[in-house]
Amino acid sequence: MDWAFTVQTAMRPVFWGLIRTPPEKRDPKAIEEGRLRSIEVMQVLEKSLAGKTYVTGAAFTMGDIPVGCEVQRFMRVPIERPRLPNVDAWFERLCARPAFRKIVDIPLS
Repeated sequence: MDWAFTVQTAMRPVFWGLIRTPPEKRDPKAIEEGRLRSIEVMQVLEKSLAGKTYVTGAAFTMGDIPVGCEVQRFMRVPIERPRLPNVDAWFERLCARPAFRKIVDIPLS
């Protein structure tokens, strides 16, 4: 659960820069640095999910919730992302859950 904060920290300049800041006040350098850092963090998750259905193994657990909330932001901000097959498949499984769709996977604002 604590690791979700690592994702949040990496994504903060991207989310705030692209979603909460007017275009004329954006800092493109900070956004790009955050995007690159976010990709690095997602690559850690990519490796961790290899051979697993969820973050701790075969079962959905509390560990998926905070990380899933943060990854939703990564997946929904308008940035270029590399293909991360394990993260993508895990995120699709989360999105298939009605509660995740209703509470977490909502438009960014």
